[in-house]
Amino acid sequence: FTGDKPLRTSNWAPIIDRIEVVDDMTIRFVTKGVNAFFLTTVADNSGYIVSPDAIKKYGKDLSKNPVGTGPFKFSEWIKDERFVAVRNDDYWGDKAYLDKVVIRALPEAESRVIALEAGDVQLAIRVNPEQIDRIQKNPALSIDLKPTTRHLFMGLAALKKPFDDVRVRQALNYAIDKESITKNLYLGTADVMGGAVPPGAQGFVPAPPFPYDPAKAKQLLAAAGYPNGFTATLVGPKGAYLKDFELQQAVQQYLKAVGVIINIQTVEFAKYLDLIREDPKKSALQMWQDANGGNDASNAITGRYACDKFRPAGGNTAGFCDTKVDELAYKAVITTDDAARNALLKDAQLLVGQDAPSIWLVVLKEAGALSRKLHNPVHFQNSVLTVDEHTWIEA
Repeated sequence: FTGDKPLRTSNWAPIIDRIEVVDDMTIRFVTKGVNAFFLTTVADNSGYIVSPDAIKKYGKDLSKNPVGTGPFKFSEWIKDERFVAVRNDDYWGDKAYLDKVVIRALPEAESRVIALEAGDVQLAIRVNPEQIDRIQKNPALSIDLKPTTRHLFMGLAALKKPFDDVRVRQALNYAIDKESITKNLYLGTADVMGGAVPPGAQGFVPAPPFPYDPAKAKQLLAAAGYPNGFTATLVGPKGAYLKDFELQQAVQQYLKAVGVIINIQTVEFAKYLDLIREDPKKSALQMWQDANGGNDASNAITGRYACDKFRPAGGNTAGFCDTKVDELAYKAVITTDDAARNALLKDAQLLVGQDAPSIWLVVLKEAGALSRKLHNPVHFQNSVLTVDEHTWIEA
């Protein structure tokens, strides 16, 4: 929070001029200009409505006292143990079938699956690829595997040597066998990515991934003045994203083969978030585990790589800047003709893909495991697997 305003208001500041109350059931959004992705943005997480009364009452403790108008309401939260919600009988829509929902904190994937097999839980998220076959062989359980917009890649400090040279950034992309990673590390629960925009985002076009070519990587490194490679530190969490640490290790081994020595520095997730939120002109980061999503192609590009989005003003941790990419992506936002807008987004995606401000890696599929007695879970493309008023369980 900043004062009495949630930080998420920054997502709306560039878009909304004002909001007018038309009547008791209608509001009018007045935008600062044409925005082709306005409805997509409204449907995103940043579209949550925060109660002014709750802000006044709880202030900075609002996250510990959630309120809302959904089919369930907050009942109890014990940190690192459980969160409990109960049916909201004042909900404006269909009343929830479930009386209560208990969300348990089980950090280890094996513990989640054991609890599911024992019948202690009915739904487990973020199942490891190695566990899928075991779950599918259990007649009481099933797997819900869905594509997501969760893109995992490695950030590069574009304002620092050697990453300020596009040949180095491209070399690192050529050095890694992404097909092998999806096959052997993720066991088919991920797809290769070639750019900044994940499938499922509005305006997505597939950017050609860098093929695995270690000889080409060595050639580019030599041309950039690093014939013997270099040494750098890769900072990342362990367990925040599916196979994140193992992904970092795979990158480390592939880069070692072309002479680039990577030292992995594992940090707690809170510390990791602090580090990637630093101004790239001041940050000590060289390389880092990164993750992004996005419901539209323009935001997926500009949110991470726009010249005017350097942290803390935006989400650009790398300090990468290509005004041509910005011009294409921002112009797409104000273009209402679908064909013309998609053409702009295609050009922006192909250009940023080859600029290689990051090491493009994989986009995840989210594997959730559930009891066959549980019906109608809700699985969003941003990888969230949850329940709603229409979810029910057999007695």
